[in-house]
Amino acid sequence: MEALGTLLRARLPATHGQVRLELVEPGLDLASDGRLTVRLCMHNDRTGEYGEQTVQLAPAAQDPERAHAYAQAWVQSLPSLLACVVDRMGERSVAPSLLEFPQVVLERSQARTAAQFVEQFTDPRTVQAWAAAADAANTAEWVRDVCQDLRLGRHADALVALCRTGVDLTPRSDGMAASRTRLGGCPDLPSGAAWPHRRDRAMTFLAQIDLAEMSRCDDDRILPSAGLLQIFADLTSGTAWDDTAQGPAVLVMTQPSDTREFVATAAPAGAETFPQRAVIPSVNLTLPPLDSPFYHDFTELDLTNRDPACPGEEFAAFIEFLNEFHPPLDDDDRPQHRLLGYADPLQNDPWEQCATAEPDVPPTQWQLLAQIDSEPGALLGDNGLIYVFIPRDALAAGDFTRARGVWQTH
Repeated sequence: MEALGTLLRARLPATHGQVRLELVEPGLDLASDGRLTVRLCMHNDRTGEYGEQTVQLAPAAQDPERAHAYAQAWVQSLPSLLACVVDRMGERSVAPSLLEFPQVVLERSQARTAAQFVEQFTDPRTVQAWAAAADAANTAEWVRDVCQDLRLGRHADALVALCRTGVDLTPRSDGMAASRTRLGGCPDLPSGAAWPHRRDRAMTFLAQIDLAEMSRCDDDRILPSAGLLQIFADLTSGTAWDDTAQGPAVLVMTQPSDTREFVATAAPAGAETFPQRAVIPSVNLTLPPLDSPFYHDFTELDLTNRDPACPGEEFAAFIEFLNEFHPPLDDDDRPQHRLLGYADPLQNDPWEQCATAEPDVPPTQWQLLAQIDSEPGALLGDNGLIYVFIPRDALAAGDFTRARGVWQTH
């Protein structure tokens, strides 16, 4: 115990980016039942956020020798564990308790020595899988708790099943980042590549996503693990699109992971362009908005009385539930750029509009690929949003030719 405390004090503080992890004295505590806890605090030097918590390092009733080896490895691996947490959370609040997620190794791993535990704690793929599993478990618990509080407990399993991981793309406030992921600016294209057009109109470059960078936040593993994803749109009409008459107004292209021969390619003369904005990705829980097809099969949920002035009791509770997890889009919360998860409708149900492109694909089988919001200097019509959807089977097959766009404006 004393040796472990000495090692912990030697390893802390640990930093990753703007986040600093420190020990709060008296440090480690070993309870009579074998439970090992440590008091930690986290500082975000950019935002000024500060959090202090007692973190359970090892639960009770563990093999003492194995638990000590685990704790020793956890301390030695703190820099890589902290990096995983911070990278997944981006600039969102980071709590010390998030560092408890490696406990899963005590249950699922055959490791017994500190060296074996360290090997697992420093494997990025293993650590990311643990973090995703912990997030999913915490999400399910959170959803169930809210359902119980609102007397929606009989629907908890169905609502948990609807949870999807979204990747929020928050514009950086401290200048440009050394990353290939960007909104606006110039796409990285092979030298001499033709600029995308829709009929005779040059399309507008909206976003470029470095898929390797996004993989740490793609808990469901539904995006390709490497390469570039590039999104273009025809914004020349200034209004919502009619894909039936003129073909898809959104184009999604992929580029290989080896882009050393690629160059930042400027748009042709006359094409609308947006300024380059760097973004910070972060994992976020999403549930479907009310105006979506995902609740149509909730036959046991009494949504018959949907009059906002006099809602039925269960419908009122359901609206309160949605306000906890997916409140209506508010101008104060914009811009809301996102990959995956669910869309934030500005007007009506965007899944219904998108599904007309392939009538044989049920609306619930269209996955949000990206949501691009308006920003100052990069307005999409009248402060609108563009949603890019793709059938889930096409996404699994990497067939981005089936992607379709929905443009909603005020």
